[in-house]
Amino acid sequence: MTLRHDSGPTTSLSYAGSSDRRSVGRVLLLSARGGYDRSAVERLRLLGIDVHITTSSLAALGLIVDVDPEILWIDSTDDELTVGEILDAIKTPRQVRPISVVVSLDVSCTEPELELADGDEVLDLGASAANPSQLQHLIKVTRLERLVIRRENEILDSLPNALLVVDRQMTLWKVNRQVSELLEITDPDFRRKALGRPLAAGLTAAGLALDGDSPLPRLLRELERCVKSNGTRFRVKETIGDAEKLLSGIITPLEHSPELVLIDLRDISADERAVLVEARRERLATIGNLSVGVAHEIQNPNTFSRVNAANLKMMFEAVKPVLAHAAIASGGTLGNMSAETFVAKAQEAIAAVDMASRRIDAVLTTLKSFGRQDDGKLESVAIKPVVDESVMLVRHEARGKAEIHVVLPDSLPPVIASATGLSQVLVNLLQNSIHALEQKFETGSMGSAPAIHVVCEAVNEDEVILSVSDNGPGIPENLLDKIFRPYFTTKPQGQGTGLGLSISTDMMHRFGGDLTLRSRPGEGVTFYLKLRRQTESPVNE
Repeated sequence: MTLRHDSGPTTSLSYAGSSDRRSVGRVLLLSARGGYDRSAVERLRLLGIDVHITTSSLAALGLIVDVDPEILWIDSTDDELTVGEILDAIKTPRQVRPISVVVSLDVSCTEPELELADGDEVLDLGASAANPSQLQHLIKVTRLERLVIRRENEILDSLPNALLVVDRQMTLWKVNRQVSELLEITDPDFRRKALGRPLAAGLTAAGLALDGDSPLPRLLRELERCVKSNGTRFRVKETIGDAEKLLSGIITPLEHSPELVLIDLRDISADERAVLVEARRERLATIGNLSVGVAHEIQNPNTFSRVNAANLKMMFEAVKPVLAHAAIASGGTLGNMSAETFVAKAQEAIAAVDMASRRIDAVLTTLKSFGRQDDGKLESVAIKPVVDESVMLVRHEARGKAEIHVVLPDSLPPVIASATGLSQVLVNLLQNSIHALEQKFETGSMGSAPAIHVVCEAVNEDEVILSVSDNGPGIPENLLDKIFRPYFTTKPQGQGTGLGLSISTDMMHRFGGDLTLRSRPGEGVTFYLKLRRQTESPVNE
């Protein structure tokens, strides 16, 4: 047996055997008065239990990390900390790295109000050395608890996404290796340094590089907002290292520990780029489908403008010199019409040409806006103009098939979205309703006039909810869980890509909102667009 003695203000002694002896456990013994039973310590050592001894309660807190014992044995304390204060100090570290606490009988008598945790014991050192079964059981339980945590970490590390477990106060309790890869943390011991701390402080302690005064300000702000408001998902752009990443988070409360939530964090920068490309393709396909009807919409006023603009201008200019003479000669009339009425009619014709021209401009401008590449940037968007624009895009397609009714208050607050993206979502929903109503009309099952309603369902301090509903055939119950899947469509082959609702859902999630539906067969369908109100700068982030 070798006795090591470290002199200094916090004296630490440890007993250890030969290096080839396999340790069956480690005990950190706090004996502030130095009156511990030396023979008992030696008997424990002969059983293969390493015993480290300190005479300072403050030093004991540090040695818990350095020695990593299965058992902290408090045999006597000093004036620095009471047993209760020691237990409070190690409460959080014990949740990260389990350790059993044993208090000697004499100490428990001096603190009668002491409350030990489940599994902690009050034991006599000499008796435990003579009959160590209870002590060995505590070591075994602690090691099993650590094994469970190690297995949990191995399972978490085997999963592809970055995973964190935090409580409602944003304390970090579990984290997997993918978090360090995603956030570019290089410290191999990052888990031990991060756990048990507030999330921002834990990541900083684990070696996350700071950019400014706080780590990942946009990500952590959005994550905390969702956790405390019981949100389920979020998206945010954050600068990590030298690159800007688009991160997506899904938040799930743990079933057996509702005070904890699991955060599934992914870098979806590449996915988002693919979605934007696919959305662009879908928009172009939509424009192609609209082009036949839009061509008719443009052709009539354009022809009217082209033929009549020249005629009206020529006629009016030609009759101007004659009008005055004719009016004088005929007593102020031109045929059955007064000169004033004639001038008014001519002016109305010219105004009609102007109106037609403006109509052409409006349609072309809307089409250009709808086909413009979406750069993914979120901004403050006024809802009503986007709705009006979307309705105008599909009105020709709805003509003779359904009436579109828009009921929106004039004072709707702005929302966080992309105007182009929100227009695409609305056009997709309106077109789906038109096609559904057309199908119901063709089968002769239309009981009431076909109609589509765009309505503001609710406005609160956080959200604005719009609905797009129709009185078409509805969606069969067995298809409700498939309707948002990519490439799923109920339309005949060649008449639909099956991407409209899938892309619309992804678009709404990118806005931080959601797209849901309610439907009963024969009673139509209602889609609900939940959008975040604009209360601060959009998170583009």
